[in-house]
Amino acid sequence: MPTFADTSALFALLSPNDRHHEAAAEVARQLVRERELIWTIDAVAVELWRLLRSEFGRGKADLLVRGLGSGGLDFRPSAREDYAQAWQFAADWPDQDFALTDRLSFAALERLRQYRAWSYDADFAVVRVGAARSRALQVVR
Repeated sequence: MPTFADTSALFALLSPNDRHHEAAAEVARQLVRERELIWTIDAVAVELWRLLRSEFGRGKADLLVRGLGSGGLDFRPSAREDYAQAWQFAADWPDQDFALTDRLSFAALERLRQYRAWSYDADFAVVRVGAARSRALQVVR
């Protein structure tokens, strides 16, 4: 089953100082063993690069994000309709402070009907997708 990778999961995997690093490394090993397709969206790549740049500098951030792509992470562009859905997620969940990257991620998951996400961000456990906003994501941790 394809697994969406959120910024929190990828950062935890790449940053030894992250509190979820060991768990993320184990999840990554498991997904590779199971030959799962791991994918993400362009907004996650940008957000991840900015976090890595703050932590390690531009050169290492470039190397790490490029390495994810050459290592098999499937980077997918956000679709035009994902932006409309991102604004709709904000309207549908006014009590939540979902980041735009997360809302674009939810929209892509919904559009592609892929409901498995690797994330350490609680927002992925809170959100519900689908026309009735009733389907929980399967969150891998």
